[in-house]
Amino acid sequence: MLERDLEEPRSNCSTMNKEKVQQQSKYNEIFKKLPFLEQYCASSSQSRVCEPCPQGWSPFSSKCYYFSTERKIWTDSRSDCIKRGADLVIIESEEEQEFITKHTREHPYWIGLSDLKNEGTWLWADKTSLQKGFWRSGEPDDHYGTENKTQGKIKDADCVVTVPDENTWEDTRCFSKYKFVCETDALLF
Repeated sequence: MLERDLEEPRSNCSTMNKEKVQQQSKYNEIFKKLPFLEQYCASSSQSRVCEPCPQGWSPFSSKCYYFSTERKIWTDSRSDCIKRGADLVIIESEEEQEFITKHTREHPYWIGLSDLKNEGTWLWADKTSLQKGFWRSGEPDDHYGTENKTQGKIKDADCVVTVPDENTWEDTRCFSKYKFVCETDALLF
């Protein structure tokens, strides 16, 4: 009898714990964005209006994307994204790939994929392994045959760019200068 009487409070406690974890996750996400609050929540003289993405960023699904206008080498592109509270884009679905392609039609753009750590082992900027790629036919191919010969600390490294007007990628020298795509989580209200 006592055991049955405890079922409902245990169930309620479990539900409350799940809700607490969800709320903590939302709090952590917002706290992480705090240094970038002005980008998401422009303030006028009387109030603050918040948007899911910083001004000038494009929303897709639950993410925000920044498409640069300047060209940088891969490592500098990644540093620029990090300064913006983001990282180079990690493409996780065909829909996301198509979204990126629509915004990068005219020029190659760096994405967050490279083999900087180990030649031939493709890792995303967050150190996760490439699961599904959108490689152009014949790629990756050690572009120009020179990617693994020079350039100091990025020796033996290839980094990945979008292919203009195609829904594909190709590897190239990490020290080449291209535009880049940053990605961050959208604020969820």
